[in-house]
Amino acid sequence: MNRVINRVMITDVSLFDRFIALLYSVVSFPVWVCYAIKNYSSCGRIFSRNEFCCGFDYRFCQTNRLARLLAVVKGELHLIGFSPKIAYSSDNEQVGAFSARDIHENLGITPLEYQHLSDDMELKIYWWKKIIYPSLYAYSLFFKASYKPDNQRIKWFGIDIFNGYQDVALKIIKKMIIAIPKSTPSLIGYVNTDCLNKLKDNTTYRENLAKFNLVLPDGVGLKLALKLKGILPGDNINGTDFSPKVLELAAKENWSVFFLGGESNISHKALMKFKYSYPNLRVAGSHHGFFDNNEEVIDLINKSNTQILFVGLGTPIQEQWVINNYKKLSVRVVICVGGMFDYYAGKVQRAPLLIRQMGFEWIYRLYQEPKRLWNRYIIGNANFIFWNVLNALNIKMSCFYFLSRFIDVIISSIALIIWLPFHIILYFLLFIIERKNPIFKQVRVGKNGQRFLMYKYITMDNDIILDKDKIKNNTSGGIRYKSKHDPRITKIGYWLRKFSIDEIPQFFNVLKGEMKLVGPRPALESEVDKYTQLHKLRLLIKPGMTGIWQISGRSELSCRKQFELDLNYVMTRNIMMDLLIIIRTIPAVISTRGAM
Repeated sequence: MNRVINRVMITDVSLFDRFIALLYSVVSFPVWVCYAIKNYSSCGRIFSRNEFCCGFDYRFCQTNRLARLLAVVKGELHLIGFSPKIAYSSDNEQVGAFSARDIHENLGITPLEYQHLSDDMELKIYWWKKIIYPSLYAYSLFFKASYKPDNQRIKWFGIDIFNGYQDVALKIIKKMIIAIPKSTPSLIGYVNTDCLNKLKDNTTYRENLAKFNLVLPDGVGLKLALKLKGILPGDNINGTDFSPKVLELAAKENWSVFFLGGESNISHKALMKFKYSYPNLRVAGSHHGFFDNNEEVIDLINKSNTQILFVGLGTPIQEQWVINNYKKLSVRVVICVGGMFDYYAGKVQRAPLLIRQMGFEWIYRLYQEPKRLWNRYIIGNANFIFWNVLNALNIKMSCFYFLSRFIDVIISSIALIIWLPFHIILYFLLFIIERKNPIFKQVRVGKNGQRFLMYKYITMDNDIILDKDKIKNNTSGGIRYKSKHDPRITKIGYWLRKFSIDEIPQFFNVLKGEMKLVGPRPALESEVDKYTQLHKLRLLIKPGMTGIWQISGRSELSCRKQFELDLNYVMTRNIMMDLLIIIRTIPAVISTRGAM
């Protein structure tokens, strides 16, 4: 029987959908129990059930979507489809608990097809998708950064490359357009692995790109390179998915656009597709990329009175053309977009959504044009990885990092598996006593100043406000507050801290690669603000769960002494030292010496 809700028809959910949802529900049952208890204590009910014009959205709390599986089992949602909140204004009946949109947003990408529900080519549902999509959604959540750089610039071959959120990049572009008119336009470009390979060898290209006002990172290759440098990567801002957002903004702000590039009428077809997607978009004109009379094209662009010029001539030709002619252009912004026009004009087919989500679109492009792209993707990518690894790590340090990471993962995995039954007991005990989430999350400062969320069992009552004089009198070295009689520490929290049990959830931080087993303790943001240049040297490596300070007296040491031990470890660390510190940590914890 069909369900009709405000004119939108939800067809019967298949038994296969219900079976898969039931299977995932059984597997995740322990998590269900935890969320159910938490939700009942906070709002007096287990589920929140929101009705939309095209389905129901079940949640345990404001953010957790695990309960949507219940709606699938009950036949109120499909397993895969458009999100209820996204589809509420559509007549589309394919509304689901998991959507490609959710997964892609978690991975930092929002393709154009999600902005218009009539374009459902990417959401063809196959039985194998129904099996893997819930797992893929969990995968995207696991790799979703809890903290990203906001507006960071990374230098590569002298080029400042943006590293941050897509929304921040869009705001920067908007400011460039609405700013007081300048004598020359602002220049925006993209770099991917192929571009970085060219930057390394092509001096002219490097000099041209250095003159651009904003350079955006395109592709997962740059994320890999940033991680090798020890830098937390921001969003993947590739031109094919990000340019439509710029065009959407242009339509909203009544800015005109001009497309230059591509064969024959390719740029015109792409522009018309965007005009169809954004009816309010002001089209100033278009021109193909094969022209001999340069002055005639520039005159055409200037007479169109466009504010935004998209140039798609291919790298590094487009950058060279822009640098040669940008002073003659009367536009506000010039954006180099490479082969974007070919995609939206239908000349080149994009990879299926699932392949893009996994970051393997380049493999699909290689499959389409193996002869032309073999050198770029096979030889080029191998070259990119080689020189990035070579530059980031020498052979000796490579072995050290590999072995250190191997030890971290093995020990952390074993520790978490052994601790799991005790965790369940302690979790419920803390929940009953404290009446709040037993896992405390706090922003800490890691390697190279990158922020991350550190996990601990809750041991303090944060509703208690400390006296300013007490804080001042118990601040060691003018940086770190320490007090054995901190009134915020709860009774059970005292024993958890005494035997360092409260720090066991940090094994998960170690598995995620945000911390190591051995290293300096992760500092608070307020502490780092007081650091001198010497103190900041301890941020050159990842923080750790234990260290020389842990086996030398912990809180009995002064802040100055702890810094000295941390800096000594930074300069002299090796595998044998790490193993020795790990072994000596066990008796140090049991003896409770210096515990607070």
